[in-house]
Amino acid sequence: MPSALTIFLIAALLCVTMLLVLSSFLRSGIAGVREWSIANLLACGAFILYPFGRELPPLIAHEVANGVYAAAAAAMLLGFRRFFAQKTHFALLGSGVLLVTLAIALFHYRIDSFAWRTVTVSAFQAGIGIAIAWTVLQSRPATPRSRYPYLFTKAVGVTVAIGHAVRAAIYVANPVELTSLLQPSPWNLLFVSAGTMALPALTLGAVMIVHDAMLAKAEHAANRDFLTGAWSRRALFELAEVELTRARRAGRELSLLVFDIDHFKTINDRFGHATGDQVLIDVVARASLAIRSGDYLGRIGGEEFAVLLPETNQADALMVAERLRASLQQNAGAGDPEKQADAPVFSVSIGVALLRDAETFHDLMRRTDAALYQAKIAGRNRVACEAA
Repeated sequence: MPSALTIFLIAALLCVTMLLVLSSFLRSGIAGVREWSIANLLACGAFILYPFGRELPPLIAHEVANGVYAAAAAAMLLGFRRFFAQKTHFALLGSGVLLVTLAIALFHYRIDSFAWRTVTVSAFQAGIGIAIAWTVLQSRPATPRSRYPYLFTKAVGVTVAIGHAVRAAIYVANPVELTSLLQPSPWNLLFVSAGTMALPALTLGAVMIVHDAMLAKAEHAANRDFLTGAWSRRALFELAEVELTRARRAGRELSLLVFDIDHFKTINDRFGHATGDQVLIDVVARASLAIRSGDYLGRIGGEEFAVLLPETNQADALMVAERLRASLQQNAGAGDPEKQADAPVFSVSIGVALLRDAETFHDLMRRTDAALYQAKIAGRNRVACEAA
């Protein structure tokens, strides 16, 4: 059976390993990474101080070691709060670390009780575990790439809290039998092993959450138009293939709208490309409000967009198209009379087509483009439907 000394030194090496892993994220500017790095650095120091308590001055062995470990736990919580953009409560956590250190001193110099020193440390660590689990629970994205990193981190936080609560109860019930962190009793070795693994396990959860967020960001960049946030052309075509397969399997209809901004080149020439970009952003923002949550809006060209309408027949698609056209026929400077003269007025032309049996999405797109061309010829700022 390993000794407590061995367990502490292994835990210190684990913290160093986690510190090296976190260092790879430092240049990314991800919020929370610095605090998690500080937490592992402090924990490593505490895990080195704890096993040499008998050789060190009592102040360092008790107050400093426990204060540093409490600060490590507080820094870990701060990292999660910062990563999820939650209020950080520096003063509250700092006061907590100070109170723990003072309580350790009380149960060292005034009432020399290892059991109550243990209860003090365990109560603080349990609170940190619950706070981390609650932070992750409150802040988890509605649609994360993977739920596992968040479930893992919450489970570790709750397990840490439960473990410290049980530890405090056992140490209070057996104050004579359990008198030192280095004591080679089964209970002591169990709690030392579990307790020292808590912070590396929480760091592992943090790394997995960061990794998930980075992959989600990369996927968003790959699938979304960088300027407007609409689906990219590639992503829209991939989504369309899925929806076409689903429509044919279920025997349901599917429609497509293609629209572009009338005389967009004139807007760029007269007002500049910065204003043109803002028009594109505005069009996507308002178009997103005019379509249903299950529809897909993508940018397929410079000023050309498409809306894929699953489970939509031709009549309903025309209604959506007309609503979209009306919502986009607005002055970009509306609401500010002083700027209206200098703001572009724009409209859109829209083509509509219904999916035919056995045709590909490229075929559907071609027919919808033809309908858009008819809307342009007919005078723009209107909806045209490709005959079924």
